[in-house]
Amino acid sequence: MSSQILPFTEANSRRIASLFRQAMRTAFDHSLKFDVYRNATINIRSQFQANKDVSDPEEVDRLVKECEAKLQHWKHPDPYISPCRPGGTKYERNIPVARTPLIPGDW
Repeated sequence: MSSQILPFTEANSRRIASLFRQAMRTAFDHSLKFDVYRNATINIRSQFQANKDVSDPEEVDRLVKECEAKLQHWKHPDPYISPCRPGGTKYERNIPVARTPLIPGDW
């Protein structure tokens, strides 16, 4: 239990918020229609809301590990990448032309 974080602290809030965002992204990767995605997000939100008042540190760790295991299980093999982000289809498509000589040396 070396990574145990006390409940109701800023560190725990960030940890849970990160898991929530990962769950939302995973749901987005698996849904092709908005209504399916919306239903998945409502389900995820209700699961997080059900455990928001847990104050026992061991219980919090158990819930976090359970959530991480679910995320790993549901991880999409080909996740959505925004076109302009690294790995996207438009990333560095129109790189500015270099102003220096491409071949170094004094010709």
